[in-house]
Amino acid sequence: MRNMPLIQALLENGHHLEIISTGRALTVLKRRFGDVCQYHDVPSVFCPYTESRHLTLNVLFSLPAILFSLHQARRISERIIRKGRYDVVISDCRLDVYDQVENSFLINHQLRIKTFFGAQQVIEAWLCRMMSRYGKVIVPDFPHSENMSGVLSHDLLFFDSDRVAYIGILSNLKKRDCKKDIDCFISISRPEPQRTVLERKILAHARFLPGTIVIAGGNPDITEVKTFSGVTYYGYLSPARQEEMMNRASFFISRSGYTTLMELAEMDMKAALLIPMPGQTEQEYLADYYESRGWFHHTHQDRLSLQTDIEACQGFKGFSPPWRTEESVRKFMDVVGCRR
Repeated sequence: MRNMPLIQALLENGHHLEIISTGRALTVLKRRFGDVCQYHDVPSVFCPYTESRHLTLNVLFSLPAILFSLHQARRISERIIRKGRYDVVISDCRLDVYDQVENSFLINHQLRIKTFFGAQQVIEAWLCRMMSRYGKVIVPDFPHSENMSGVLSHDLLFFDSDRVAYIGILSNLKKRDCKKDIDCFISISRPEPQRTVLERKILAHARFLPGTIVIAGGNPDITEVKTFSGVTYYGYLSPARQEEMMNRASFFISRSGYTTLMELAEMDMKAALLIPMPGQTEQEYLADYYESRGWFHHTHQDRLSLQTDIEACQGFKGFSPPWRTEESVRKFMDVVGCRR
């Protein structure tokens, strides 16, 4: 989780933290930070995932449910914030968590949603209005042309430049020197139902790959380990074990989620195949963007052929960031004014 280095930095600077989260994210945070922090379980905004490729249409049809869930989450978050009377409120992509403009900060890499042009402008204007409740929008990306999020957070039409702070990438995983004894590490992330759809395709192809193959199923409800035809399958790996496998792997396969892409940059991974979630416009855009820059090759889930797709990754160079998480954390602390 990308915000863990920020939480750690705030704690090391002597701040008391209370965390609003829910579901698996809340469980992971509790395991990492224990009773050093106080936690509040507040359901987040409803997001309608589907097996079809028409996620955008599904979101539009589900808009009343989305707005209702945002309203409900805000009611609970507001009570917590008013009671706590916090000096600073920092939200990572949760539009229900804010206090006064002066002491509220939003971390978000998607200030524009990639879609057809007219709607793209309308959505950016709406997002700008929603994010006006925060004094600063903190973007985990670089401010110049060699950046990781492309049009999702650059060349903005409606955001004032002085309200947007680019701090650089954030990654909870770190590069370590170790033996490369895994030929291919495949990480299959949530959400459902597309996690299971991709997992079935991966398992059907992985047994035919040469070398040592490790698969992380991304399902925290499954703790079993299976071995077959040179493949080791873990139902779920903790962040620490995920970091270990990525450091040991010569080649990596995953979704093209932004957090994963920042991890690839942080760990200086050069050989990877991206498989965007069908209908998820952000992942599809990022996969196309990285392909066009010559950083990573991608393939579509319904056309997946692992042996052929891995061969097609030859010649891609990965993304080399101007600075990494350690420097990004320092910039973050300066933006929110929490350095002691």
